[in-house]
Amino acid sequence: MRPRWVGKVEPSMCLGEVVRLDAVSGASARARLGDQVVAVSLVTLDEHVAPGDWILVHSGFALHRLEPDEAVEALALRSWRHGPSVQGSISDASSPSSHPQEES
Repeated sequence: MRPRWVGKVEPSMCLGEVVRLDAVSGASARARLGDQVVAVSLVTLDEHVAPGDWILVHSGFALHRLEPDEAVEALALRSWRHGPSVQGSISDASSPSSHPQEES
């Protein structure tokens, strides 16, 4: 028996997104996801984060802080799967961050 999606749309799994923090204010942050700015809740994160840090986000909640090399690897895998649309993010991940100021 073949899967129902054969010949239609390939199924996809809902995965977290790798984002770079632009600003941190208490338990919330602002991040870049491609060319979009998104709000991120930090209440589920046990680690300290600062602007410029890379984190894994799912449904608006931060799951894990990533080292820059982990972010590069994750973005490269996403680029391999989804095409060159995330290529700019890979360049951002491998370059030194400017570390914007934390908001109070």
